[in-house]
Amino acid sequence: MLVFTAADGNYALQAQVWFRSLTKTQTSDVRVVVFGNGWNQRDKDLMISFASSSFSVEFREVDTTRFSGVKLKNRFPLATAYNVLAPKYFFPNEQRAIYMDADTIVTEDLRALWETDLQTAVGAVLDAHIVWAASPSMWRPWREEGLEPFTPYLNTGMMLMDLARWRDEKITERTLGFLEKYELPCVDQDALNLVLRGNFDQLHPRYNSMPFHHLKMLRYLDTVESDEKIGEAIMNPAIIHFHRSFLGKPWTYGCSHPGTKLWRHLAHEVNPDWSKQFELINSARSVVAGFAGMKQVDKRSIEYPLEMLDQDSTT
Repeated sequence: MLVFTAADGNYALQAQVWFRSLTKTQTSDVRVVVFGNGWNQRDKDLMISFASSSFSVEFREVDTTRFSGVKLKNRFPLATAYNVLAPKYFFPNEQRAIYMDADTIVTEDLRALWETDLQTAVGAVLDAHIVWAASPSMWRPWREEGLEPFTPYLNTGMMLMDLARWRDEKITERTLGFLEKYELPCVDQDALNLVLRGNFDQLHPRYNSMPFHHLKMLRYLDTVESDEKIGEAIMNPAIIHFHRSFLGKPWTYGCSHPGTKLWRHLAHEVNPDWSKQFELINSARSVVAGFAGMKQVDKRSIEYPLEMLDQDSTT
């Protein structure tokens, strides 16, 4: 399996934790590629120390000057767009890959995901919060681009990619075109959804279990997905995605995500000296959301046990 992520050096711990979760759960040969700049040798060596003869990791720096024309809103780093740049510029001869954000962890063997028969260039999970192109949460140019308001909207935190079909359909070039045309709130994710126009393979939500699967007040997914599948994403996730939400992130103070203990356990395995960060703005948002009753979670949300990753783990 070819698996890749995007993480500059300032996101090294998150990438290391993600990589460690892969090494603990995969039974097949895996080739991991990390695209990002600013990695020091110590952090690379730490990550490499968890590799094996059947599990390799490769670090590739990106010449950012080559992509100086790529426009991202609110000073988002170019690494945000590595996932859409990769099929054309980084993997010109590869046929298939799994992309995952570095703020994820994997809890089971992904062979079944890897072998999924795709009918389109991309297999991904519906975004649990946005769900459709005309989601009222933020402005997106669905009307300007002639999309039906209820066009399905994917989350890019995990994508199974048919790289050959992606290149044939010029998805990279078209996505970059939308990034130049509009200032989009979710940047590359919005741009890719404008390109795909809902034409992607919708995968089971457990392959990208998001904070908004847990947050009942903000989970628009209920309008289009069965409660049974949502429950599976909550209780038995294959990939846990710690993207920004009112639950916080496990490497920060005050995080209430059900996977916090699991992530921190992995972080201590990778680097016992790591320390939590304090994020003032996100903490303030979380407090306000709590007062507004927006942090109500699904009753099926429980703290994930360490045994999800390692049967020999102890608390």
